[in-house]
Amino acid sequence: KMETLATMKISNYSGPQLLRTQVYEFLRNELKEEKLKPGKFISINQLMTELGISRTPLRDALLVLQTEGFVTFLPQRGIRINELSQQDIEDLYEMLGALDSRALLSVVNKIGFREISKMKDINHEMLENIEGTKFSRYWDLNTAFHNVYLSLSLNIPLLNQVNIIRQRLFEFGKK
Repeated sequence: KMETLATMKISNYSGPQLLRTQVYEFLRNELKEEKLKPGKFISINQLMTELGISRTPLRDALLVLQTEGFVTFLPQRGIRINELSQQDIEDLYEMLGALDSRALLSVVNKIGFREISKMKDINHEMLENIEGTKFSRYWDLNTAFHNVYLSLSLNIPLLNQVNIIRQRLFEFGKK
């Protein structure tokens, strides 16, 4: 019964995707919802059984998560869900700043009145949400602010890396 339920969860992801992509999206959601908790170990064999899938798509999805820094393969021990240390956070912010500024430099000539006006509006709303219980809204607005000019960039690999780092810091780190 568990296999059927887990398989249904995976098959509910929309669009014609490869199974490894569906598994990747499923695991990312599990990480985001903290069903797979930082510092904990997971077993490929256990996940295969729970999800009712073969080793290859699961391993492929986990390898992508490892490349993105979300998990680490440890021989004979399984896969550990990575935690963010203070040093990790500082390093990620340094990387994000470098990539973000490079993207901004590449699109500065495309930024017009509409983009500046939108960034001003978002910045004003960010100031209203920086304290108290609205702090999580602040991070969503921060992403929207940066996306105004990032959306003008055609450098897909750079945008993918910015997105991964932002997710690690803001979606997974804000808790």
